[in-house]
Formats: sequence, structure tokens, C-alpha cells
Amino acid sequence: MKEKKAMIEQLPEFSRIISVSRIPPKGAEEHLEAKPAERAGLTKRFSLLDLPSLKAEISLIPGSRQTINAKGKIEADIVQQCVVTLDPVESHLSLDVDVVFLPSEDPDKDSAKSTSLEELEGEFEYFSSGKIDIGELVAQQLGVNLDPYPRKPDAALTKTEFGAKAETAHPFAKLSAAVKGKKNKGKA
Repeated sequence: MKEKKAMIEQLPEFSRIISVSRIPPKGAEEHLEAKPAERAGLTKRFSLLDLPSLKAEISLIPGSRQTINAKGKIEADIVQQCVVTLDPVESHLSLDVDVVFLPSEDPDKDSAKSTSLEELEGEFEYFSSGKIDIGELVAQQLGVNLDPYPRKPDAALTKTEFGAKAETAHPFAKLSAAVKGKKNKGKA
């Protein structure tokens, strides 16, 4: 029982584990929608203000040499904090996904049939124990594609003034004045 509880605690916020052996030769369609608790976990993980929706349609297609190609689309409504005004910035992400999953323990590693990384085009991930977590794939793709500097359309940085002299003053003006002051004291 403790072992099962520890395993549950290690799962990511949005997890949908698929057994590779259960994917038919023609492939499988997976429809994912994050539940409120999962969206709350992802909101915290990615420092969002809110994640009102997260959905994905992923096709899992078996390939040669025990690979699984995951292709599909991710749709998400997100709310981030504007880097200028700190106000909420709402946006919609529509992402295409095309990732190849490779087994981490390759039984044919000594044969010429083993998958070479040079053969792969695009992104790839490893899977182990015959299981793929496509929920975590969706979460990672979401995180990588978030705007790192969200900004409201009308947000503008304004020039901050600390007095008329501050703009025109040379960075070493005070030091220069202090040196001149010491020289003048010595002459008197």
C-alpha cells in the first residue's frame, strides 16, 4: 500500500499513462482534457495566474523499431501576468505536436536495426517500462510554448525621471565633485 501511495505522489500534475503494448498497429486516438485540480497544479508549476482550459487530441502511431509517433494538437486558454503592469493577460495557445517516443532500454542495441538518433527528425522523448505519459508530454509542450514576457497590448514602459540633473549627470559626477572639493580645500 505504501509503495502504491509513493508512486501516486511521484506522478506529474497532468498524467495520462498509456501502455505501448495496448496501442494497435493502426494507432490510437487519445482525447485529453485537464481536470480543475490538474489545471491548478499546472498553474502553479508554470507560474500562471489561471489555466481555464487545456485540451489535446493526440494520435499514437507505432513506428519501426519500437518507436511511437505522437502527433496532434493542444489547445489551451491561459492567463499570465503582464511584465509591465502586472495586470492579467489572457491568451489562447494552439500548438501542433509531433514527437517520437523511443524505448530507453533498446533490446536491439547491438544490432544494426536499433534506432539511430541521426535518423530522427524533430523532437523525441524516451519511454521506459513500456509506458508513455502523454499527459506530461502535453504539459511540457505547454510550458515550452508559454510567452516568457507576456505583455498587455497597451502596456508601455515609461521613462522614469528622478530630477532634471539625474538625466544629464555623468555617472562619475559626484566623484569628480568630491575630488575637486578636496583640491580646493588644500589650496585655501
